Amino acid sequence: NSRKLNNFDMEYLSMGMSHDFKVAIEEGSNMVRIGTSIFGERDYSKK
Repeated sequence: NSRKLNNFDMEYLSMGMSHDFKVAIEEGSNMVRIGTSIFGERDYSKK
C-alpha cells in the first residue's frame, strides 16, 4: 500500500534490522539493516 504525496517522492522505506527484517519486509520496507547478522555483535569494551 503506497501513498502518493504532492511534491514528495520517496524511493526507499528503510526500516528493520537483523532481528526483525522479515516483518519490515512484510510491512513494505525496501531497505533493511542486517549488519549484526553479517558481522556479529559489536564489542564496545575496547576503547
